Amino acid sequence: MTENNKYISKNSHKILLLKIETLKAEKANKEMILRNSFQDFASSLNPITIVKDSLHELAKDKTVQVDLAKVGLNLGTNFLIDQTLGKYRSIKGFVGSMLLEKFTTSFINNNSSKILSGISNLLSRKSK
Repeated sequence: MTENNKYISKNSHKILLLKIETLKAEKANKEMILRNSFQDFASSLNPITIVKDSLHELAKDKTVQVDLAKVGLNLGTNFLIDQTLGKYRSIKGFVGSMLLEKFTTSFINNNSSKILSGISNLLSRKSK
């Protein structure tokens, strides 16, 4: 082997070693990306995460917010009616409570936007 061939052989060997190191680094990087992708995929299949994300999306929807406000108003008024008229104390209280609950539920559902804006105005005044 001549001197020139030895030099080429040494350089080729060094180039191959550098290429091997580069490929190993690329492999490690791709494995890390794959591992992270799998963890993200596995967490997205978690039922709790799915429900939680769905609820967060629903909470951003204005119609859902209005519907929840209506439900809250109806529950609150029904509770107050039950407590004041004694729904479970007598037949008279039960009938009166049921009639008033039907009326207030209809009233709240038909005038929810006005009621909610009035409540928000009251709350904004008190905060100032």
